[in-house]
Amino acid sequence: MFFARRSVASARLMLRNQQPRRFDSHAAHHAAPVNESFGRSFYVAVGTFASCFVLYRVTKSTEESGSQSWISGLIEKWTPSEQIFEQRNAIHTAAIEKAAQDRLLFFSQGPRPTYELKHQEVSFHPGPPYNVIAGEAADLTKVVAHYERENQEAETARVARMQDGKVVSLYE
Repeated sequence: MFFARRSVASARLMLRNQQPRRFDSHAAHHAAPVNESFGRSFYVAVGTFASCFVLYRVTKSTEESGSQSWISGLIEKWTPSEQIFEQRNAIHTAAIEKAAQDRLLFFSQGPRPTYELKHQEVSFHPGPPYNVIAGEAADLTKVVAHYERENQEAETARVARMQDGKVVSLYE
């Protein structure tokens, strides 16, 4: 509390010693009158407006006389012909139709009717093989024998194709 009273007293002294503000200190000194011009931007704006108006009147007068204005001729000169746009549209349409046919071809193919099981034990027994009660798991010896026979037939067919020299790749 004592510290707060001491700081208020010192702040009061600082405010008392501060020089008072005077807002009219520059009122006594007046600068000499200066002639100010409109500036460059004013003349640019007026010149632009005037040149656009003259250009409009010139083009309007040539159109009324029956001839084409030079601006219209310039636009026609640099505008591509309609044949170019028709050719581009035809090429684009053909490409889109081909892409649509390919997409429909891919969508018409369904998933494979059977799934090849690479690791049969893992697929049928997703849990760990520890603490399995006797008789809980099904007998999968016939399933394993079926897939081993199928893989053996595929391997013999692949070896036969390679011996004939018809297949270049090892995996076909």
